[in-house]
Amino acid sequence: MKKLRLVLFDQEIEYIELFANYIRSSDYAQRFDVKLFSQEEHFQQYINYGEPTDILLVSNDQSIQEYPQIESILYLVEDMVDESDVGQLFKYQPLSQLLSNVLTYHYERNGKREKKKIQKADGETKIISVFSATGGTGKTTTAFHLAKQMKEEGLEVFYLNLELVNSIALLFDVEDKPSSSPLLYYLKTNAVQLQSKLKDLIVVDRDTSVPFFYFHPSAEEMLDLSEQEINLLLDTLTQLETYHYIVIDLESALDPIELAALKKSDQVLWLLSNDMYSFHKTSYLLEELHGLLNDGAFSDRVQLVLNRYTGMIDPKLADSGIEIDGYLPYIPEWKQLITKEQLENPVFSEYVDKLIRSFSRVGV
Repeated sequence: MKKLRLVLFDQEIEYIELFANYIRSSDYAQRFDVKLFSQEEHFQQYINYGEPTDILLVSNDQSIQEYPQIESILYLVEDMVDESDVGQLFKYQPLSQLLSNVLTYHYERNGKREKKKIQKADGETKIISVFSATGGTGKTTTAFHLAKQMKEEGLEVFYLNLELVNSIALLFDVEDKPSSSPLLYYLKTNAVQLQSKLKDLIVVDRDTSVPFFYFHPSAEEMLDLSEQEINLLLDTLTQLETYHYIVIDLESALDPIELAALKKSDQVLWLLSNDMYSFHKTSYLLEELHGLLNDGAFSDRVQLVLNRYTGMIDPKLADSGIEIDGYLPYIPEWKQLITKEQLENPVFSEYVDKLIRSFSRVGV
């Protein structure tokens, strides 16, 4: 993985030496390319030269203007700082903790790679898939909140669950609701009538007003769907010209369903768990999907979102080469989910709202 370029400017020589010795003797030697300055003249020469810098650490008695070649500026303060003091770190905390906080700040706020904007005509339906390389990352909870929040903000959104065994009955009010399963018949046998029948097969949730298809959980029926049938379904939903967004809840697999949905998606919210399995599989699968989808720009449509974020990422996970684009918080109340009512959480909703706002920044 390419090292992050970190510059430390501090006139306290002992601190500079301590910092340098720690970096050399720790795992962070593989993470950072470090330049150290104790004299302001030499530091200014470096800055004026315009050398690209990922992270600048500087004591808070210095006033540093914004430079286009510097992505993140963090100030080291000698007194304990409040967590709300964004961009400030306590200088004398253990260096392992300080560097962990540096990485967190950089990736959460300034260290994201720029995404290519995906241009679609105004009013055209956009498709957002929620996916992950491993199970248990919270895809269904995230997709549900995404659709629910979009609806609350006045957007027309359709929730489409394409999991092998769906959780629709746990999320929405389906009591006395007709099944949408005839849709699967029309996909296979009567594509001509599909659009005229589609509206009659849509179910609207009483509590959230989110529309969806109510498929009875059946792994056999889902496995029988082909890539062409998924394409037909998504094209027909889009041609209704009713929805701003279609939110797809996908399985953590690479069956025809997932490949078709990922290929059609304008944006993929790719969830990760804070563990080595999730980071490891994501790093390989994300690269491999360029070939599987025959789309060399696939990663431009992907937002890597760390779920159950507790405020820091272990340096060993950061070394995996994964650059996190967004975060969803750890909710202690969800450690054991029993009822749908537990899903109401203003903190999680706030983070989901940030994701929704981010779509406009990548042209979705």
